[in-house]
Amino acid sequence: MEDILKLVYELNRSIITAQNFLDIERKIAKILSKKITFEWMEIWIIKEDEVSVYGKEKHVPLADTPVEYLIKTASIFYENDLSKEQRFKIDKRFFEEGARSVIYVPLLFERKVFGIWVIVSNNPDAYSEEDKEFLKLIASQISAPLKTFLLYEERKKELELLRTTNKLAKIVLSDVDINLIFKEFAKELKKYIPFERLSIGIVEGENIRYVAVSEVIKTGRFEGTRIPLKYTASSWVIENKKTLIRKDLTKEKKFLLEEKKVTQGIRSTLHVPLIYKGKVFGTINFSSIKTNAYEKREKMIVENLVSQISAILAISYLYSPFYNHLTEVYNRRYFDERLDEELKYKERFGGNFCVCLCDLDNFKKFNDFYGHLEGDNCLKEIAQIMKKTMRKTDLICRYGGDEFAIIMINTYLDEAITAVNRLKSAVEEKLKDKKITISIGISCYPQDGSTRTEILDKADKRLLEAKKIKNAVVYKD
Repeated sequence: MEDILKLVYELNRSIITAQNFLDIERKIAKILSKKITFEWMEIWIIKEDEVSVYGKEKHVPLADTPVEYLIKTASIFYENDLSKEQRFKIDKRFFEEGARSVIYVPLLFERKVFGIWVIVSNNPDAYSEEDKEFLKLIASQISAPLKTFLLYEERKKELELLRTTNKLAKIVLSDVDINLIFKEFAKELKKYIPFERLSIGIVEGENIRYVAVSEVIKTGRFEGTRIPLKYTASSWVIENKKTLIRKDLTKEKKFLLEEKKVTQGIRSTLHVPLIYKGKVFGTINFSSIKTNAYEKREKMIVENLVSQISAILAISYLYSPFYNHLTEVYNRRYFDERLDEELKYKERFGGNFCVCLCDLDNFKKFNDFYGHLEGDNCLKEIAQIMKKTMRKTDLICRYGGDEFAIIMINTYLDEAITAVNRLKSAVEEKLKDKKITISIGISCYPQDGSTRTEILDKADKRLLEAKKIKNAVVYKD
């Protein structure tokens, strides 16, 4: 008994003086070897529905182990000969590594199992009842200091995480234009999160546009690249407002547009939603050439970081040269660029689109009477009505003053008329107390012209006609 007490004293002293958890494991193994023969040992930490092997990037589902039994019973579980019986998936792995006897010892703190002490021998029937009682006694003595050490380690990690996210957030917060500091941000972030490709994507209707990209692997998605949201990992993240981790793309065939990533050498990805005012406006995406590159640690770091920087990213996007901050829709510059893009595309591949120029009736009178602050609030309200009423594929822009413009891609005239009449009715209904309505002129490609000037001239002339009537839609001369 004196020998056992001496061992317990040595173990407790080792835990107290240990530099880290791996140091604890080594010291426990060294002291334990004086009493029991074994090939190796591990300490498993229970985390929700899995166990992690401390100090090793191994995560094992609870269902693959006898851990659930140990949690329920708080009793030792002993498998005396794996060559005769393998009850759990983990047994097969142990057996292939040469193990024959495995003993699982629960570690308890405040009557709750928090970890498992796994001791393995390459010999069958390696442990006696006396050995089991000895291990049970040792476990009862070392569990509390082990748990204390774990809590201390967790606290250290939390502080490190806080420092890390604060440091990264400071870089982002240093400039409203994310692109100016993205290179520095990516370089610093790579110290904590592995990636060969990092991107920030912003939702634009049914598309996602990459506004910042840092990559080693060339994927063809550069800054400014716009792709359909459908069939992408980002679409799932946006719909569910949740982080998505994919550990092995060769085994996960979930998103059609992501399949080419495998041929590019990417094996695992992490996608985190960017949320501002309760709405997902984009995603931050990590890609690695290694499988299982992203675990709970990486998820926690990025989610903590995103909670601090989402607002500035949203503002950076809203303050971008293509955005009108007041109304939170695109500006005239972006409208002109997209119209030119659409004309080039349709000239090459064919198709239809419509342009709608909109002007608010009685807005000047309202603005003069109630003041510019109320006028600005009215413009914001109009923009929100337009975003809610028009289709996701429609591009809404503030054209200037109290004018708005809409590009309706792949749309025929009759479809455009139906959509803008719905908008006209919504404005009339929601702003009837302000006595503000909307007049709209429509032009279509190709029947109304093949250049930006021709298309806009037609829409503008028809808008002038609509303004004479007020609360009207004009679509022909």
